[in-house]
Parts: sequence; structure tokens; C-alpha cells
Amino acid sequence: MTRVSLTPTKQKGRRRSHADGPNALAHHFASDRQRSRVSHHPDRSEGRSTMHSTHPRQPLAPPTMTYCLPVWHGWAVLPTPTREYGGLTPAPRGVRARVFIGDARDIHEHTARELAAALAHCSDYRVHGTDPHGLATAVGLLAALLGR
Repeated sequence: MTRVSLTPTKQKGRRRSHADGPNALAHHFASDRQRSRVSHHPDRSEGRSTMHSTHPRQPLAPPTMTYCLPVWHGWAVLPTPTREYGGLTPAPRGVRARVFIGDARDIHEHTARELAAALAHCSDYRVHGTDPHGLATAVGLLAALLGR
């Protein structure tokens, strides 16, 4: 009588589940990624993504850039005043811009000029803040500098 062990035995090497059949040798040497893409039937598109579109997708709104100005003693200031445009990246043509001034009560004219230079080519801009006086001052200065 032969005894059969019920505990799983450890096998060395790679598990060869498809060792029998016409593609056994090619399947053995294929990488795991290639193995998942191997199709034995020409009509199946296993592992291939198919996507059909009737028209190209267009974004509904232009991209938006966000500028967050730090507040120092109630004034909206430039992030890095020693760099060009005060450390602000200039907005590309056609991009919308959102400017956050936080709770700033005022904005210096030099800061507004640097901000206007960075916003010169944007299609539209919005200024957001929590202080009504600082918001009105920033909007007025930017409108005068940009001519909008």
C-alpha cells in the first residue's frame, strides 16, 4: 500500500501550469507580462485595450493656474521677491488665472505690477480673498494695470 501525503510539498523552480501542449516551450520562456498577453485564438484580443471614439474630446474650460500670495503684516506680498516676476510663473496665453490673497488688507503697487506682468497673457483672472477692502484694492490695481 502506498501512502499519499496530504500536506503540500514545496517544489523548486517555476510552476509550469501549461507544460503540455503546442506552445509549451515558448510559454516556458515567456515573461509573466508576455504570458498574460499570449492568445491562442486570433479572434480574441486578450490584454489589448480597445477604445472607440466618435469625436475628439475637448476640455470644457481652459486650464487654470493658481497664484497664492503670502500675507505679511496685512499686506499681500510676492512669494520670492528677488526672482523675475517676484517668483511667480508667467501665465501662458489663453490660460485662466486664480489669485488668492487670503486675509490681506492691502497690496503694494510694486507687488501688483509684478503680478500684472505674470498675468499679462492670461485670458481671464479672478482674485479671491477674505478681507473686502483688500480684495477691492487688489482688483482695482490689477484692472488698472492690465486694462481690463
